[in-house]
Amino acid sequence: MARKADRGDNAGRAPRSTKAEKTYRINRVARLFANGAVRSEVLVYAANEWGLSERQTDQYIRWANDVMVKDFDIDRRTFTAELMSQLASLQKEARKNGQPHVALGCINTMARIAHVLESGK
Repeated sequence: MARKADRGDNAGRAPRSTKAEKTYRINRVARLFANGAVRSEVLVYAANEWGLSERQTDQYIRWANDVMVKDFDIDRRTFTAELMSQLASLQKEARKNGQPHVALGCINTMARIAHVLESGK
């Protein structure tokens, strides 16, 4: 991605990232965490890919955390509906692929979410 030209006032420092770069980096850091990365891995990635310091990367981590919180800042009914929809899609795909055990797992999970099956009562 293109960077803004250094105007001389940041001697010895990397040029500031553009808004598009910043957004890309924030989303990339959020994706790294969603895929199981830990802070030390993100620090290495950011240093190697973008030349960022630990302090700069920690700021990106804070921004990425804000994004992740907003992604899941939904009410319980909405979250339940999203889960049920995803499970229904998985169940259909599992049946289509000849995986009835996976389909049954999806159905059982949906029943537990909907409180249709109460365990141990």
